Amino acid sequence: MIPWLSRLKTFSVQIKRYSMKILVKILLITLWIAIAAGVVVIMSFANDTHEVKQCRGITCRIDYRGGQPLMSGNDLIAEINRKFGKLQSVTIGEVDIAGIASLVKKNPYLENTDVLVTIEGDILIRADQCIPVIRYYSSAGYPHYIDKNGRIMPVNPAYPYKILIASGQIESPLKDGKSIFAISDSNHVLKAKLKNLYDIHLLAGIINTDSTLKALIEQVYVTSSGKIQLVTKAGSHIVYMGDTTDAAEKLENLKYFYKHGLVKTGWNKYQKVNLEYKNQIVCTK
Repeated sequence: MIPWLSRLKTFSVQIKRYSMKILVKILLITLWIAIAAGVVVIMSFANDTHEVKQCRGITCRIDYRGGQPLMSGNDLIAEINRKFGKLQSVTIGEVDIAGIASLVKKNPYLENTDVLVTIEGDILIRADQCIPVIRYYSSAGYPHYIDKNGRIMPVNPAYPYKILIASGQIESPLKDGKSIFAISDSNHVLKAKLKNLYDIHLLAGIINTDSTLKALIEQVYVTSSGKIQLVTKAGSHIVYMGDTTDAAEKLENLKYFYKHGLVKTGWNKYQKVNLEYKNQIVCTK
């Protein structure tokens, strides 16, 4: 065979193989485009069908994280019904999902909130309840909670919550739902007003994570000068902490004193136990 004719045949075979590969790619691309378009059409049809479906109502799931409830799912549903009306009387397309989500997100007791519509036609609300660490009474006498993240929450008399209490000269300039840790460091005036809240939040974090301190200390009191006093269940004395500098160390010293001191001398021997001085406990009768 003539050499150039052989090369021509080889080249022709390569062209055919290449053309087949291109054709296969084109067919695959066309197939995927058709599938995608079909999915869009089906989803659009399903969505249109879903929009006209009758709303079956609201399902509310609150994770209390092992704590006591501050509100119930029925409370939240009642609040939604008051603002948006009975949802069972409208279609899914008529439900203001964004408005409901905004209302739920603003609830001071809840975080990590989510509102969605199920295939069955239910409005599903999922949320975690905030975890209070202390209940305080402001200088004006109004009760509030602070949660572990510093969020201010109202006290609901319908849901008593057993927890550490603080009282005295405590300013409470923030609205419910706001966090004391969301204030900019440049806002010196507001930060100064919040100092006592920062202090009692710090103490609550130490006390609540120590089983001995949690069992002993029942109230935190803030004096007019911002000094901290503790009321305990052990005897009639008052514990003077001063400020919260070295708070964890001071409370460890108090535990040691109770274990190795008062158990020998008697719980009612002293009227004042002073922790203000570093590595010292000064007691007076």
